[in-house]
Amino acid sequence: MLIYHPAYDAFHCVFRLLSLIANTKRLEISKVRILDFFLTFPAEVKTIRLPPALSTKKKLAANLTNIYHGPLNSQQVFRDMEHIQIAALNALAGSNIIDRDLLKKGYVERTSVTLPDDLQLRIDEKNSLDEPISKFIFKELSEMPLFGIDGLKHRTGLMEYRYDNV
Repeated sequence: MLIYHPAYDAFHCVFRLLSLIANTKRLEISKVRILDFFLTFPAEVKTIRLPPALSTKKKLAANLTNIYHGPLNSQQVFRDMEHIQIAALNALAGSNIIDRDLLKKGYVERTSVTLPDDLQLRIDEKNSLDEPISKFIFKELSEMPLFGIDGLKHRTGLMEYRYDNV
């Protein structure tokens, strides 16, 4: 029996990444992967160890449910998503939507290539439907440092942080 899940759909991942890069600045690939995980599973934001200034956002996430089945093991699902996320990033770089040279250096940044109007409209619609949590992911979560103790890797528990060069 086949079961669909957007976490393992490369086209859905491209759509999520388009939404993410339209609303953020230059980001590390690891941070993009983490943010994409929370776009896929917004209810999992409640598991992040947030700083006290952002603790009210956990209450926002506590009221959410994942549209599709949530991850049984977040770390395993996050690792399983990696190949799809990398393929989606390479597809966006191949289309010149993100900077190819920066991607090779480990960063994701939007280029000036414009998206078709209907695609941009669908991205905007999706963002407005999920506005409270997506705005939090695009603004506050994307601004958090990635590396070291109390970095995004550490706070989410999705990636190893102890050997980061900080």
